[in-house]
Amino acid sequence: MFNIFKNEAFFCGTVEPRADFYAEVKELILKTLAEAPANYMPVWFRFHLSDIANQEDILRKALADTNCRCAVAAVGQAPLNGSHAGLEAYFFRGNVSYPEEDMAQIDDDSYTHIYFNTRNLSTRGSGPQMNEEFLAAEKIITSRGGNIPENLQRTWIYCRDIDNNYADLVTARKDLFTQWGMTADTHYITSTGIEGSSHPHYRLVRMDSMALFGHKPEQIQYLHAPEHLSPTHIYGVTFERGTRIIYGDRSCYYISGTASIDKEGKVVHLQDVEKQTLRLLENVDALMKEGGGSLNDLVQAIIYLRDFADYNRVKKIIDSALPESATRLIVRGSICRPTWLVEMDAIGINANGNKRFASRNQ
Repeated sequence: MFNIFKNEAFFCGTVEPRADFYAEVKELILKTLAEAPANYMPVWFRFHLSDIANQEDILRKALADTNCRCAVAAVGQAPLNGSHAGLEAYFFRGNVSYPEEDMAQIDDDSYTHIYFNTRNLSTRGSGPQMNEEFLAAEKIITSRGGNIPENLQRTWIYCRDIDNNYADLVTARKDLFTQWGMTADTHYITSTGIEGSSHPHYRLVRMDSMALFGHKPEQIQYLHAPEHLSPTHIYGVTFERGTRIIYGDRSCYYISGTASIDKEGKVVHLQDVEKQTLRLLENVDALMKEGGGSLNDLVQAIIYLRDFADYNRVKKIIDSALPESATRLIVRGSICRPTWLVEMDAIGINANGNKRFASRNQ
């Protein structure tokens, strides 16, 4: 199902599982390309795979065989509806190019958006790999005249065995942010940090990124909702709860991975996945409302569950709370604290722009 806002189109979906994974994922790719609105170009595809160790090479073959070109990412997070592969995708009607492998670039009259990831890492360990990911992102951004604090707007970070490997990732990110002058008194970057495996097996960390160029600082609003959620730094991590990017004709909202947390940083509703789901939705709604939006403006959402047995109960709540048009996918993914049972990240768009700023091409 696609959700379309002017020249942006979002998709989440699966197909019926088959014994032949190649046939299944090829069908998913072709179906997505065929159902995309006319004249919209693929920008990024992120595949959520049930067995990435055995599936990523097959996925890459299917992408080549279908001539699908865009920024492609694959993460080991099984779709919980029983499919072997789930897909979240973003399409744009306008000037889309692919300057490097696993990179897509959108050039408007006033803005450039870049979506990218790093295919291979040379280091071992979650801390060194997190460091390598961010330094690779810095190289890409500085080569275009930018820098991490001003231009990197969104990251999605996937960590194998998050219960044991997340701490070193957090330390590495914090150290780099300090070097770049990013502190609790300035700002961090909106991010998801979630359990997700990569291929090959020794890759403990992978990161997908979105960078923006051509904007003014006042077009970026960081979302906090302090009556609902604590600042992240009070429990030792360094990311923003959400970012609103204000254009002349719209606002785009990037909501970080959000769970059942209160304004003191404590987990709310221990061992109750239904109440945790309701609280995370309350928190996401509060973040959206701080930026002039609401849950009704969500166009894409990924829900992560620690325990696949909770799927039906959580799906019922999510489906009743989100607009029917919001594309969504529920996958297996443990959260950075074992007591968090469910998490969601999201993208939202509405027409709440500001004519002081340039619009995006239509």
